[in-house]
Amino acid sequence: MTSNPSLSWQKIQDVYYSLVPCYETLNWSIGNLYGDHKVKISSHSTSVALSSKYTSHPSVIDIYTISGNNLWSVVYNSTTEDHIVDYEFYNEDLYVVLSNQKFRHYKDLKGSFDEYVFTKDLITLDNFGESDVFLNNVNAEEIQGNSNGKTGGKDHEGTGKLNKHVITNLENNEPEEVFQIFDTYIWGSFLVLRLTNRFIITNLADNHRNYEILIPVTSGPQLHDMALIELTDDGFSAVICYGSTALTLKVDLKSSSYELVDHELTDGPFTKVTVSPNGHLVALLNEQVSTIFVISSSFTQVLLEYDTSNDSSSPYQIEWCANDAIVLSLRDEIKVVGPNQASISFFYDFIDEDDLDFDAVLKGTGDDELSFTIAHLKSEPDGLKILTTKKVEFLSRVSESSRNLYQIGSSHPGSILLDCIDKLTQQSSKADTNISLLKSDVSLINAMDSCLDVALDEFNPQWQKKLLSAVTFGKAYVDGYYNSEKYLKVINTIKVLNQLKSADISLFLTSKEADILGWDKIIGMLLNRDQYLLALKVISLLDLQYLRDKIYVHWCCYKIKKEIDVEDSELYKIIAKKLVSARDDASKKNYVSVVEISEIAFEEGRLDLCNYLINLEPTIVKKVEQYLKFEKLEIALIKAFESAEYDLVKVLLMHLHSTLSVSQFFKILHQNESHSITDPISEDIDTSNQILVVDGNLVESFWVQSIGKHHREVMEKYYKQEDMKVELSIERLKYFLKQNESPPDISTGLLTYYEDYKMKLLKLSGSSGDRQNYKFHQSELDVLELQKKLSDTYQTDFFSTKSLSQILVKLINMHQLKQGHKIVKDFKMSLSKFWYLILETYCSTSNFDRLHQFILSSSNDKTNLKSPIGFQIIVETCLAYKGPPNYISMYINQCSDIHYLDKCHLFISNNDLVSAANEAYKYKDIEFLNSLLDRANKHANDSVVQSIKGLITRLGY
Repeated sequence: MTSNPSLSWQKIQDVYYSLVPCYETLNWSIGNLYGDHKVKISSHSTSVALSSKYTSHPSVIDIYTISGNNLWSVVYNSTTEDHIVDYEFYNEDLYVVLSNQKFRHYKDLKGSFDEYVFTKDLITLDNFGESDVFLNNVNAEEIQGNSNGKTGGKDHEGTGKLNKHVITNLENNEPEEVFQIFDTYIWGSFLVLRLTNRFIITNLADNHRNYEILIPVTSGPQLHDMALIELTDDGFSAVICYGSTALTLKVDLKSSSYELVDHELTDGPFTKVTVSPNGHLVALLNEQVSTIFVISSSFTQVLLEYDTSNDSSSPYQIEWCANDAIVLSLRDEIKVVGPNQASISFFYDFIDEDDLDFDAVLKGTGDDELSFTIAHLKSEPDGLKILTTKKVEFLSRVSESSRNLYQIGSSHPGSILLDCIDKLTQQSSKADTNISLLKSDVSLINAMDSCLDVALDEFNPQWQKKLLSAVTFGKAYVDGYYNSEKYLKVINTIKVLNQLKSADISLFLTSKEADILGWDKIIGMLLNRDQYLLALKVISLLDLQYLRDKIYVHWCCYKIKKEIDVEDSELYKIIAKKLVSARDDASKKNYVSVVEISEIAFEEGRLDLCNYLINLEPTIVKKVEQYLKFEKLEIALIKAFESAEYDLVKVLLMHLHSTLSVSQFFKILHQNESHSITDPISEDIDTSNQILVVDGNLVESFWVQSIGKHHREVMEKYYKQEDMKVELSIERLKYFLKQNESPPDISTGLLTYYEDYKMKLLKLSGSSGDRQNYKFHQSELDVLELQKKLSDTYQTDFFSTKSLSQILVKLINMHQLKQGHKIVKDFKMSLSKFWYLILETYCSTSNFDRLHQFILSSSNDKTNLKSPIGFQIIVETCLAYKGPPNYISMYINQCSDIHYLDKCHLFISNNDLVSAANEAYKYKDIEFLNSLLDRANKHANDSVVQSIKGLITRLGY
């Protein structure tokens, strides 16, 4: 066992800090990281981007893991006119800013990128401040500008407008604006560029929309550094070191405005600025007077003035460790500065003699920086990552729970429990004494929870095992119930984090960082590294099944891009089998959406594969959307009809009618050709669907009855297109009568409708040679006769009901269930469907008593009720419509085909804890009874609590 972690802690006042190694050696062959390379570190320090300092325009950017493994490289043929200016990370995506007014978004670790123009459609933000603070901080000479045209302030007319930074193009002798980029920042989803005379802000989350803030051009280097204070969905606020003062820039993209506030400081110029993670404190460095000022973000109170003149060097970098200490990167040293100028230091060794050029040092020509270790700092939510040429470390404030457990002499229950592990191998009696002490103080569970919390923060595997062993030991002595799920979750989380921290994967994340980052993004990082098996293992250990589909989709997309020589049909078989394997059931069906996969196939120019994949989409709406997106209109219509989804077909036809020309629409309306997709699929994959024969007659009839007849002008165009002169005349006559006559008698109108429609159906039935169409027309005749009979019987309009289901719903609302039964029998409908209609109709109208009477009347035995649709759906529907609890509990008791726990949960949903307890009692489920008792103590009355306690007692507990 390694030594106690507290022995390596260092203290500032009453706060301890710990510096622990992440990777003691790095896999790269870099000689001097700080001296030779420009370094950018991604969020949470998961990857590092490097380019050479020895070229003004780098052509290669190497991307490494934090442990030094090369992931990939960006190669750009930089020239004087077209070159890389800067680069930054957005999460793990690399954004490369170019001199040609563009930037590239590299969205994976394979070199795929999108390119955008940051000067396109620039929206100029309005200044809502009281004055132009930039102009207030430049001298008269700078405002006037100079004769060479490279700088400018106010225009010569005195209008207050800003002159653009222009030069003369020697090729065409024309003036052109210069876009010289000095700094690049990515704050949240905002890319911020500082140019000579403006800031340009690109909202990466809003379609890469571009904004600009115009500033006057100055002759000197007035703007030194910037740092983010606060981030919102619509903007940000930042501190700017300008001249001898500091400004606050507040940007609101929603209102297209900004505000600059001059805090009128006099202690500048400040060359470096950094803001605490919570945005409350700002650290400013004035190198001229060797002083760091720590000030509130409102710039009203100076909290610290730290003199750096006695340090080994001026700070190369300043970052925050948590919210109450700043960290300085010095030569061979990391210094942590806390309140009242108290500080501690961590030192690095002098570089190896083999790496030192003694001749250059003796001649005085050597670069002093190359003779020292200079660290790169990266603030994290719970600490600070420190990157040098040879190793990576993590600096953090020691948590209170860790202090309680590790500090020598601690009397905390967790420390006592941890001590038991050492006592077990030496003096077991003392271990028993410690446990007895914890039990007598009722602090054993608190001790176990403390060990679990510290185990999550611990990096050393040996101490992780010891902490978990302490919890395991304590579990054996717990009286009553202990939440083992938390224990198991901590174990699995530690397993996952340790695997991620391995040098091969190099995702060194603390548990807090993982929680903030989210497992969705972490899984995405693994997929970008082609770690599919590890990703599946992670979601299995942490029960993240909702991310399973994401893994399979990513694998399929990468397969399409990689296997460029495989035929579409063969690649489809591979992808289809992989998607089917995403579920552990034996259905051999695909349940994973293929939208993203089909779009990748389309982008790669594999159109056949794209069509095959769309046909594999499990959701009919998404399937139709994809066919429409790729302009497969006829197939989209056929698939919609095959799904028998009435609303989908109707919406689709309305969409086609509104977007296509008249000739195009009627051509689709009359389609008779087969447009089905033939799947090149293997036998062990089920792609079967219930196929409905779709032809022009069906499509046309549906459109006329559901949509066309409600739009007179559309129907007239249709009759003209079909050369249906009689129907066109009737349509016009109806419109004329409607406009010029009083409404006819209802009964006369219904009779006319009945006779006209019957005659038309008889004509169509007699002229059709298609047996299927004949059955359709005959069925319509039968429904029409039923409508006539019911209208005469009940003296009300049944012709407005367009289907048997609507007729039955109307009869149910009229409480004519006997007549409804007869129709179901005569038309050979499913009795189950009739029950569903009764259930939905009575529940939606709150007729729960009539529903109950109907259910009782359908069974001879009132204690053993019968239902062709089962009772679970009745229970769930009644719960959804807030039916009477006594009826619902009766129905739950009839649910004989479900697991008893499901039955218990239904009782709980009905707020019937006593029935739930009785059900659990039948199966002697004491754990469930205890959970019910906890719920009853919080929400129920005393009689319910006593009932549940009585059942627990009867079981002997």
